[in-house]
Amino acid sequence: MDTRKLFFLLDLEQLERTHRYMWQQIKQILLPWLRKPASEHPKSIPEQHDLLKRNKEESDHFLDWQMDGGHEAITERLRNAYNMYRSGLDPEDDELDFMEFQSTSGFVIHMKDNPECAKESACIQDYLRDQVLHLGYRLAVSDRRIRKKENRNEIIDRHVLKPPMDKRCGEAVEQGYGTITIEVLSCSSHPCNLKFITTFYTGRNYRPAQPFGELMEHLIS
Repeated sequence: MDTRKLFFLLDLEQLERTHRYMWQQIKQILLPWLRKPASEHPKSIPEQHDLLKRNKEESDHFLDWQMDGGHEAITERLRNAYNMYRSGLDPEDDELDFMEFQSTSGFVIHMKDNPECAKESACIQDYLRDQVLHLGYRLAVSDRRIRKKENRNEIIDRHVLKPPMDKRCGEAVEQGYGTITIEVLSCSSHPCNLKFITTFYTGRNYRPAQPFGELMEHLIS
């Protein structure tokens, strides 16, 4: 037999032995785990998803909050913080951050260390929702998501508002300020922050979104 062919056959035999050995090692590792009863396997915790509905007590509290001037207080706070941000000055309110990027803009109100603001998080969220509705937007989604994360429960209450987009044949879509999401994140039932985020589309099928500053002027006026 040709020497090169003999070496080739020997190499194949060695390769098969190596594969058999590796497979035996893999089975020894996997079989004990595969034989465990189902109760011992880690279970994925499903995310709970419900519609967000305010009960009568919450709705009444929202009305009382507005009657007591709560909406004026948050508007004044946003106005001062946004004027500082727009002027490029160091913020005096370190619990309020603004951001503007290529396809998204908005602000975050941090509530973790402000129990008074956290207590009124739902009122602030609903007030901002109503302000956006006054611009002709429609409420597309109001939902609540509950999930387990790092040994704690996270609750995300969300309003998603869509602009009245009128697409005519052959014309780009007018998208207003884009899609607006107002979200309150609670950790272990304590509100941590409120996010007000605009997300808009780019491309030839859409007209450029209206400036975020224009939207803020509506919110703080």
